Amino acid sequence: MTLTVSESRGEPLEVVIAGGGVAALEALLALHDLAAGRVRTRLLAPDHEFVQRPLAVAEPFDRAVVHRWPLDAIVADHGARRIRESLTAIDAEAHAVETDRGRRLTYDALLVAIGARAEAAVDGALTFDGPSSAGAVRDLLGAAEHGDVRSIAFAVPPHVTWTLPLYELALMTAARLSGVELSVVSPERAPLALFGRRASDTVTALLVDAGIRFCSGAPERKASDGLELADGRVLAADAVVAMPRLVAPDIPGLPRTPRGFVPTDLHGRVDGVADVYAAGDITWYPIKQGGIAAQQADAAAQAIAAAAGAPVVARPFRPVLRGILLTGGEARYLRWDEVATNALWQPRAKVAGRYLAPYLAESHERLLTDLTVPEDETVALGLALDAADANAAWSDYREALRWLDVAEGLAVALPESYADKRREWAGRICETPR
Repeated sequence: MTLTVSESRGEPLEVVIAGGGVAALEALLALHDLAAGRVRTRLLAPDHEFVQRPLAVAEPFDRAVVHRWPLDAIVADHGARRIRESLTAIDAEAHAVETDRGRRLTYDALLVAIGARAEAAVDGALTFDGPSSAGAVRDLLGAAEHGDVRSIAFAVPPHVTWTLPLYELALMTAARLSGVELSVVSPERAPLALFGRRASDTVTALLVDAGIRFCSGAPERKASDGLELADGRVLAADAVVAMPRLVAPDIPGLPRTPRGFVPTDLHGRVDGVADVYAAGDITWYPIKQGGIAAQQADAAAQAIAAAAGAPVVARPFRPVLRGILLTGGEARYLRWDEVATNALWQPRAKVAGRYLAPYLAESHERLLTDLTVPEDETVALGLALDAADANAAWSDYREALRWLDVAEGLAVALPESYADKRREWAGRICETPR
């Protein structure tokens, strides 16, 4: 489904973007490109900098530096205004937001891209949540080099689907240390299965070559005798490094799914709230990753630009998952069922935002470009089905069925196994009171 709106407006559309991360900045840049002169944009963000968080995994190994950009400079480059405050509530009927300083701002269109909060999910573990964790990981490496730590488990807690940073930590640790027993523990059926079989097989081989054991299971807590799993197993580990769980902030006036995230359609429109959009980690899409957040922001920006009267075709969000896996040796470029040691897109950015990646790289290219063309329908279909399975695993059957509707729109008819799942999940909803 696409939507085109081209009627002209007398005054620019007043747009408020709440957030200062990938989704918010991608939307800012996209609106500047698609609807310059037709929108007046304000960025509601308290932080002074945009931080390149994906490279934080390499900092403890001295393989990369996390770069930072002043938000004010990015905003000024794109004809917008920044307000150094945080979103605290939405008055949808009045088309207004409230901030932490008591300010009330009106809008014609609002995009909520404030992300989610990271919290510890494996008791007793070192939780890796970005640049602030680099020092703790560096200390752990030092302890292992001195013989104080002889086994390390890298743990993915349940409900976490973006697992690539943990594999990077494990592989770079293996390249750095010798004589230390390493393992990865994850609910995934296979390492990085989200990227398809070819990528998963490649990562499996990398783990084997590095001497890292993969264990499929749900880690619960670090105890004195090791890492305890939900099924009762205990894995030997002197130390545990775990991914965090993401929790969406509770914003009055913004609807939430049973798991606390914001429901939207594929144009980013928030369910049941006129002229409010959402993108990024705060939304219901289960894969919390910068490139995916940027694609959601692009879909929302196109819809807002069309509403402003720009000659834009508002295309729905159809996810293409891209990732660069740092290994301690040669990096791997991953896209659905594709693996390469050379770049699959340009510029070669960890956060593959259509507008944001070229801007941050100061590239002469205006837009991110795939150097080999992915099969969009196949990629999007696979990710939609994976998203349905992820939500069903969390007993969120309504969201699982929503993703089957998306998949059906991409494939005309669902695979037989998913037709069976649709019936099963619908039955589960009928059995469970709201």
